[in-house]
Amino acid sequence: MPRSRWPVRLRALSCLAAVVLWAAAAPAQAPSSDAQQYFRVELERDLVPRAGWAVQGYVHSTHSYRVGGVRLKAEVLDASGQVVAHSFGWVAGDVPAGGRAYFYVHVPQRGAGYRVSVLSFFLVAPGGP
Repeated sequence: MPRSRWPVRLRALSCLAAVVLWAAAAPAQAPSSDAQQYFRVELERDLVPRAGWAVQGYVHSTHSYRVGGVRLKAEVLDASGQVVAHSFGWVAGDVPAGGRAYFYVHVPQRGAGYRVSVLSFFLVAPGGP
């Protein structure tokens, strides 16, 4: 009698659902000291009006490793510098060791100012040319 693949598929779907729910429920992270130590964000002065509003710029790295999975937090500030809204985004691709990479993050509204910070990243490989 052939074995049913249903239990295997059910377990795989259950694991996938658990991972998705865990990721969606993960709290917003404050920038780590490593992120503050190794990264500088260069933000364009003007918002980009594409499908709403977005901030764009470059993340500069002083790390000796190429890094990936760079997660960003974009904050919308009012005239007094208080955060009135925020959103999250990613650097597309890796940031080379000692290099920079472009980012584009949608923001929910316009503001008097904007602040973008690196929340997290992972090491990919030792740097080099």
